[in-house]
Amino acid sequence: MGELHEADYVVVSRDDAELVTLYGRGAGGSWSVAAADVDAGTAEEVCLWFELTQHYRGRSPSTAPAGRVGRPLDHAPPPDGGGMPAARATALVAEHVREHRLDHPDQGLAADRFEAGWSVYAPVDVDESDPMAFLDMPVGRSVFLVSDIGRVKETSSSIPPREAEELFAAEEAYVRRRPAEERFLAELEDEVVRREAESGDPPQISSFTVEPPSEEAVAARASGLLGPIAQQLALLGPAGWDRFTAAFSFTVSREVGQLRFWSGSRSTEVPVPEQIAVLVRRQRHLAARMPAGPWWRLLLDLGHEAGANARIATEFDYGDRPLPDCHLLAPEHYRNDLAAYPRAGTPAWLAEYVAGAGGPGTAARSVPQAAAASRPSSSGPPRGRTSPAAAPSRPVPFLDTAIGRKRLYADPQVITFGKRSIALDEVEWVGYSATHTATKRFLWPTTHESAHAFQVDKYPYYGGLGRDGVLVNFHAFGRRSEPPEEWLSLVNLSRQFLEPRLLAELVAAVRRGGTATVGAGVKVDRGGIGCARPRVSLPWREVAGTQLRGGMVCVYRTGRAAPVLTVPLGYPNAVLIPDLIAEFMP
Repeated sequence: MGELHEADYVVVSRDDAELVTLYGRGAGGSWSVAAADVDAGTAEEVCLWFELTQHYRGRSPSTAPAGRVGRPLDHAPPPDGGGMPAARATALVAEHVREHRLDHPDQGLAADRFEAGWSVYAPVDVDESDPMAFLDMPVGRSVFLVSDIGRVKETSSSIPPREAEELFAAEEAYVRRRPAEERFLAELEDEVVRREAESGDPPQISSFTVEPPSEEAVAARASGLLGPIAQQLALLGPAGWDRFTAAFSFTVSREVGQLRFWSGSRSTEVPVPEQIAVLVRRQRHLAARMPAGPWWRLLLDLGHEAGANARIATEFDYGDRPLPDCHLLAPEHYRNDLAAYPRAGTPAWLAEYVAGAGGPGTAARSVPQAAAASRPSSSGPPRGRTSPAAAPSRPVPFLDTAIGRKRLYADPQVITFGKRSIALDEVEWVGYSATHTATKRFLWPTTHESAHAFQVDKYPYYGGLGRDGVLVNFHAFGRRSEPPEEWLSLVNLSRQFLEPRLLAELVAAVRRGGTATVGAGVKVDRGGIGCARPRVSLPWREVAGTQLRGGMVCVYRTGRAAPVLTVPLGYPNAVLIPDLIAEFMP
């Protein structure tokens, strides 16, 4: 069929089956199974991956109407935290050079911006007055492409820069692209907004809400790629193999893949090619949308016997225990990943390992013995949060920048903004919020403003900034403005080093028979939840759970669809309400 229709792909299915098999023609012209017995969504994912790794032809020469790209991988989506600064890109390359012991300078690097990130290289001094000086320039110099989320790829100056950058951007576009159903709804929203703006008439649609996919849909999309990954790995095995194991230890800036095949008692290690690493990277990005976040290790074990179906065992390692030395990466790579994929909590040993590093490229490679030996107990920290990491004696700054004319500095021990400063062990409550406001005016375009706030303070709380507190506000204009990188860093710092302690103190107070007050008036005790305004009193047997929605913590009563209590996330310790309630729900 493929030869007849001059196609590179053939999808085969039975009329009575929902699963399909995708065949692809490789760059050399031979046909192979790209994905067997997968759903249509997974077949689309693998087909696009096969197109990228086997038949990539570069970016489209032109775009379709309304600014839509002609090919799916023409443009990489911007990261949630915004673009990476040039100084950070050169620092990542310097770390990469030192870690891999490359014969390349790690100082005096230059960076040129392109769509998906930065092209970093060591400048070469050329005597412009000598017309023959170009003959002395080295050929095939290393050039490093750095994505906005921290991935580093080494290429050569012998490859045309535009060609290398477009392929790199296409790889980023594939890994970070939205699933088809989400892209359709987002494009529909953009098209509706565009047509209303062009019509000049008053808007007919007051709001447009795109609900995120369900957790089940996200899990199905992520797990669907495990089969194709195993199938592609199986093609690398020697003749006669009966079992293989694969281990992937990934972050955004460093990846380790190990693959070993067995035939009886004999084993052979096989390198994992970059093409399969792209597919694994995509699977991890999809898994990052699950509540647990992206895995730190993916372990596969596949065995087969003649005449029997293959048996595959999969394990996702989220770092509940320290990683083995062969899979443990340098601390800076985990810092990069935590910045790219913020998590609600970080394992205590990993937080200590990351915070205990003396700086990029200088950290010890061993996990602290105390953290490695520690195990949770019934009297340990509350469910849903990891225990706070011990702050290092020489703290590593999470943030050291300027907002306006004020210096903003934060590390695991202190937060300083301008002339205000507070030690983290003195903080009694934390609040942070993100709001988006659309202002519609007659005969004038709609304006959009995003506001992000972060505050740490002591009690009592009077509705504003206290005498000892620190408040940092960020404002941006535009319909699709991204959260400021500084705000994300403060939130990540709070989640790792502050909120576990605050939550543990609140839980301990309730267990002693006392009352914990959160969210400027919500009372939690052994009997249940209460609030004076609005008047709410819920025994624990009637509490159905909580949900974060629209910048609010929503508390639900069993049998009712609408929340009985909503608390803004910016209120004191409102961010702790979900975990605090989960601790005492039956």
